[in-house]
Amino acid sequence: MKLKKISRSYLVLTTPKRKELLQDGPPTPSRDQLLGRGSFGSVFRAIYRDNCVAVKIIRSHAMSTMPNELHLLNLRHRNIVRLLKVESTQKDGLLIMECPKGHTLQHILDSLSLPLMHRVIITLDVLAALRYCHSHNILHLDVKPSNILVALDTRTLTVRQFSNYKRNYLCKLCDFGSSMKMGEIDENIGNGNSGTLRYMSPEALRSTTLTAAADVYSLAITMWQLENRQMPYHWLTCNEVIAYQVVKHDLRPDYDYSNAITSSCAIPCNCPSSTYKKSRRSLNFGQYNSNGLINYFENSSKYKQLDMEKSYGTLYKSCWFLYLLR
Repeated sequence: MKLKKISRSYLVLTTPKRKELLQDGPPTPSRDQLLGRGSFGSVFRAIYRDNCVAVKIIRSHAMSTMPNELHLLNLRHRNIVRLLKVESTQKDGLLIMECPKGHTLQHILDSLSLPLMHRVIITLDVLAALRYCHSHNILHLDVKPSNILVALDTRTLTVRQFSNYKRNYLCKLCDFGSSMKMGEIDENIGNGNSGTLRYMSPEALRSTTLTAAADVYSLAITMWQLENRQMPYHWLTCNEVIAYQVVKHDLRPDYDYSNAITSSCAIPCNCPSSTYKKSRRSLNFGQYNSNGLINYFENSSKYKQLDMEKSYGTLYKSCWFLYLLR
């Protein structure tokens, strides 16, 4: 009975089964097996070498994303989902990844409002993942809540930056199908075949050479969503209109942090660039990249004076400073 239950809930990835998946494509999934489905492929629960994993089956029309997915092979970090095995044919690709128990951040945001403490911790987790990626010259280019896995942990984890707080989860960045090496130009960027438009920076939408600032921009949009629990630009339904407004008129999600944090840290998301630059001169945040933002919280003598409320505003504001003053 136990084996039958497992077979209904999971794909068992024996060598013959993997060959079958590559030859015949994704199976018709049961409700329990399917973890997610997108334009590039489907993700299923599976068993591989007696471990619970996730297997992503990439469709033939999306095989151009396979080199991007392979960037994950060389990344080993606790805040990044680990890629265990890759197999492919000319027709289909198969990626076997770790599958911790948990939910995507998007699923959680759809269900409940996150306390400020957890918004700060989640942001720092994603920032740690991006710092590691950028140190290896990899851009993720699709940072958004549905690509952040909140992995539950039976242990109680301390939060090094805030020793008074504890948690039993860890956030992991996943889905590297849009990733690329720094300095490369991907013809798929900006044409709907890579990234998610509502989270993409103007230079990504223009298909120009990208830097780490593009990921930090997407993180700032994600932070806005953590606060508001709405899709970015939710009042607009046409993606072409959003892209035009973001590139030509500096459209950003409309939220004023002056209601959330003290006036000395308050900078609204849709604030003109000139205001950011004036504030940057007094606050001196322009120097921080994904690495520097974390170092600020870990090493700065000012660190112990920051409470959760100011910390979230500081992280959010610093993301915009880094992007605008890149």
